[in-house]
Amino acid sequence: MTSIDQYAFRPTGSTTTALVFFLQTITNLLAEQPYVVVLALDFSKAIDTVRHSTLLQKLASLDIADTVYNWLVDYFSGNPHCTEFRGHISTFLNISASIV
Repeated sequence: MTSIDQYAFRPTGSTTTALVFFLQTITNLLAEQPYVVVLALDFSKAIDTVRHSTLLQKLASLDIADTVYNWLVDYFSGNPHCTEFRGHISTFLNISASIV
């Protein structure tokens, strides 16, 4: 799913809508291909922060394609952040842990 498929925090969004879209997408892909790889992560403790290096280390131990792992590394890398307060802007620092 991409950012245009965002279901949270939208008036018409819901978990049910997201699941229906997800299942329909998989069904369509299976009609054209012999199999589909789905990587599903459970972030039920969404308030907890996840250290990106720890998450990537655990993902590296799974039997997933290198291209998928590299995509995840790219997704969790190079996301700088700065803070502006009363006209002052902090320097940009890379984010190494976040609420996923």
